[in-house]
Amino acid sequence: MLRCSRLLGLVLACLIPACGDGRSSAERAADEGVLVIGNNQEPQNLDPHKATAVADGKIISALLEGLVRPDARDDTVVHPGMAERWEHNADADEWTFHLREAQWSDGRPVRAQDFAYAYRRLLHPAFGGKYAEMLYPLRGAEAYNKGQAPWEAVGVRTPDDRTLVLTLSGPMPQLPYLLMHFTWFPVPEHAVEAHGGMLDRRSAWTRPENWVGNGAYVPEERVFNDYLSVRPNPNYWRAGEVKNRGIRFLPVVNGYTETRMYFGGKLHITNNVPPEMLEMAASREPGSFCRDDYYCTIFYRLNTTRGPLADQRVRRALSLAVDREMLVQRVVRGAGKSAFTFTPPGAGYALDDGGESARSQGERETEARRLLAEAGYPDGRGFPTLELMTSSRDVQRLMAETIQAMWMKALGIHVEIRSCEWSAYKAAQQNMDYDISSSSWSGDYLDPATFVELWCSGNNCTGWGRAAYDAEVDAARASAEPEQRLEHLRRAERMMLREQPVIPLYWSERTYMKSPRVRGWYPLMLDNHPLDAVELLPSGAAADAAPHSREGGSER
Repeated sequence: MLRCSRLLGLVLACLIPACGDGRSSAERAADEGVLVIGNNQEPQNLDPHKATAVADGKIISALLEGLVRPDARDDTVVHPGMAERWEHNADADEWTFHLREAQWSDGRPVRAQDFAYAYRRLLHPAFGGKYAEMLYPLRGAEAYNKGQAPWEAVGVRTPDDRTLVLTLSGPMPQLPYLLMHFTWFPVPEHAVEAHGGMLDRRSAWTRPENWVGNGAYVPEERVFNDYLSVRPNPNYWRAGEVKNRGIRFLPVVNGYTETRMYFGGKLHITNNVPPEMLEMAASREPGSFCRDDYYCTIFYRLNTTRGPLADQRVRRALSLAVDREMLVQRVVRGAGKSAFTFTPPGAGYALDDGGESARSQGERETEARRLLAEAGYPDGRGFPTLELMTSSRDVQRLMAETIQAMWMKALGIHVEIRSCEWSAYKAAQQNMDYDISSSSWSGDYLDPATFVELWCSGNNCTGWGRAAYDAEVDAARASAEPEQRLEHLRRAERMMLREQPVIPLYWSERTYMKSPRVRGWYPLMLDNHPLDAVELLPSGAAADAAPHSREGGSER
């Protein structure tokens, strides 16, 4: 009842005009230079070694800075961050970073040892970092993380306070892209040690009153389930270039509520516009409606250890029977592109789908019925009832119902739908307590490896794994020749798609609202926006400005 009352209160608040001078809360925030942005969900953790959610990562990237930092306009461009320069050897498997003179927010110097401490903490086998695999490119990192080698065997050296040497397990010319992920950021050794030490997973160092960071902002105030605000860090090395006076992150899970809040003058940038509101939002404020390419795949996982799903013919039949074009047009209302391969095109990588997209849906369904019959289930006879697990979000439920009907029509089989709240959904998927699970994956960095490596043997939550697949991924990691490396990744992905432990559905696009007052925000495939580059026009300036510019083409 409390949750329902709060949701109703939020919706009603969106419809009540601002009091006092007639300005909305977003207008007042803009005049104060404070960016108000939707961030999807309540942050779970601001510790970069415990965080796993995208929403957490966006805040962490405002509070901490790694060796490099992103560009506001181009995902493929990196800028010096804590490292003012770097070089690597001919094989790109040893990198030396030279740190600039920079300070933590408490005035203490940022040292190379802070990076080494951070990497040791995340990888420590007793810490249990869920994203430890992000550091596996470091030589010896995997063995250390699994308790099979000492820390001294890991390829991290600090010859002095301002020199960090990283030795990798193989060539990696794309390393700077990985370094923009928060798992590669430093943490302040002195602050972590003052609040429980390296292995204390309940450490209080990330609370606003204890926070020590090296990013453009520091935490200011957090009101649970309401907002988290940050203010500029006066000790940040680029403090004079920060374009705003603060950011307020709003954890609005429901896209419908968030979009209503935008039109009610409550925020400047939303996290997403849900499919059922796309047409309304685009027509109501066409200059503010944004549709950006996003490095993200929406797909279904199949538990290959259960019943008929152990047969790749059944898995293949289920995939072919999904009418992806109908799904994109009628369920997500055009906010995506049909996908028959897993990795989205980009970063020089594209995979031929073998002519699958050129076939008609009728042809696909004919083959699907043949495969199902070959597996022993002609016209679906004898096929057991499976369960399709989804999160509780409206679009996921609608997609599940649509695909449920497609499978019944094309194959004569029935699946039950189980809708779970987020934490239960994640736990069930991790424990493989499901038959079919709705899923999505957004790239951690702009490189196909972040998608292909997901299906290596082990913890991919499908039960599928092949030594030959792992060997292709290992060969890609060992290759210093860029095109050869990409070809190994393509071979691996083709192998996975032939056996179909997952069903790619579509490559997602981000649809959201952006106020005409916002400047310095451009479309990025990773949605990794350097928020210190975003500024807000005050009331008078916005009225005098030209109509909302199509900065970088984000509005279509």
